[in-house]
Amino acid sequence: MVAAIKSERWPPSSWNRWPGCVGIRTVARGDDSEAGHRDPGGAVRDALEQARRIGWNRVLDAHQAAWAERWHCSDIEVEGDAAAQQALRFATYHLNSAANPMDERVSIGARALTGESYLGHVFWDTEIYLLPFYILTWPKAARSLLMYRHRTLDGARAKAARLGWRGALYAWESAGTGDEATPQWVHGAGGKIIEVLCGTQEQHISADVAYAVWQYWEATGDDAFLLDAGAEIILETARFWASRAVAEADGQRHIRGIIGPDEYHETVDDNAYTNGMARWNLRRGLDVASLLRQQWPERWADLGGLLALDDAELAEWQVAADTLATGFDAKSGLFEQFAGFHGLEAIDLAPYAGRDVPLDVVFGRDRTQSAQVIKQADVVALLALLPGDFDQRTTELNFRHYEPMCGHGSTLSRVMHALVAARLGDTEMALHYFQTAAAIDLADLGGVSAGGVHVAALGGLWQVAMFGFAGLSLHGGTLAFDPHLPVGWRSLGFRVQWRGRRLKVRIKRDDRRFDASLEAGEPMTLFVGGAPHELHPGHALRLP
Repeated sequence: MVAAIKSERWPPSSWNRWPGCVGIRTVARGDDSEAGHRDPGGAVRDALEQARRIGWNRVLDAHQAAWAERWHCSDIEVEGDAAAQQALRFATYHLNSAANPMDERVSIGARALTGESYLGHVFWDTEIYLLPFYILTWPKAARSLLMYRHRTLDGARAKAARLGWRGALYAWESAGTGDEATPQWVHGAGGKIIEVLCGTQEQHISADVAYAVWQYWEATGDDAFLLDAGAEIILETARFWASRAVAEADGQRHIRGIIGPDEYHETVDDNAYTNGMARWNLRRGLDVASLLRQQWPERWADLGGLLALDDAELAEWQVAADTLATGFDAKSGLFEQFAGFHGLEAIDLAPYAGRDVPLDVVFGRDRTQSAQVIKQADVVALLALLPGDFDQRTTELNFRHYEPMCGHGSTLSRVMHALVAARLGDTEMALHYFQTAAAIDLADLGGVSAGGVHVAALGGLWQVAMFGFAGLSLHGGTLAFDPHLPVGWRSLGFRVQWRGRRLKVRIKRDDRRFDASLEAGEPMTLFVGGAPHELHPGHALRLP
């Protein structure tokens, strides 16, 4: 039986506005379904009795101390743009509120703790849009979220087997057990029944989970997690892609009948995002196998035996990764979003910029599916997640090609575009997308925030600030920065955690300065603008 006490008070930003306001609410929760307990009453009563015994003032003190610690680790300070400051603190508040590092049985639903839309189900949103925040500001919470995926690995294995493949195919919509929770059909206009294919075709979710596992391990160096859970996830998802990508007469492997992030187009072949992430997943599976063999041979023997994974299968993974179709055309420098995409009807979306409904409503479902109209970042998302795999020219060409085709029918889309635009140095476009993404909840853009905040978009705002404007990236076992602050942002300050270290950084636009200090942890090498610099505790790094 698990019990938790949570007290709530007006946020610190309101203290000056309403002095003495102490509206406190205490909530107790008890649950332990695995132990067979159905009545949480005992745990609830014990928790409430503890709160009464220690008194409301100590409950409040503990609450304030916990929040002070979270703000210290995760706050972002923007000078010169009050709206951006508000948006980032709004995002940070909800991100900090949503995670529970004490419970590995739960994850974060699409609307966090603020609404019932999507029934609290867990999507790729958590791994791709939320995990980076937790990895770099709250590693304990990140670990707990990833352990949820390990606890639901058997459900992913069962789904893959049910559809005729090996390894692990995670649920598109996941709940307590990890079994697929996506509805099979919904009612459309006029009562028409529409089949929902996401649960069977939107398979990039497995590579997305593996991506988050690898990012966590790289940023934290948490070998215990890799050995106990992470390696098994990466190996089983790699196994899935090796069975899913079929060798054909042209000498390439193909993944057919898929839905990529662009959900306007269903049952497509060789979606660039899916194939690109699948190839990445296969290569990380090979890396994990090699790493375990070299550094932890006993664990490799145990895990390899458990999974019946041998050298012949690993060699097959290598072939699959090397021959998987990518859709890249060397002549144009473009990735085709999926096979045949460039042959679809081209539509100029500029005249529809002021609409207040999604493009599939404007054009109708059938025409949308037969046109070069994109729901959300697809190839652009691939560029955002794997920046080291593409040179500047390829990134620029593909971003400029696909950006005008996107209707942003998903709240996940704008932040991905903002991130890539910022990395390209187009801070004006990046800031525009950042602002419109912030308006989704703060201005109720689209009128759908009543179902809860769009926490993935909020996580994306944090990523735009950090990975876009601050230019933060992983760089050969350390951190690197290549800042591109937008006009109006005089400075950007924040803290991040990296392999047991905590860094404080401030980037100043007007005098083009980069200041960093190591508040905790061992000395490290930090790359700024491509140049290495040594960072030591007690010595501030100040660079022009």
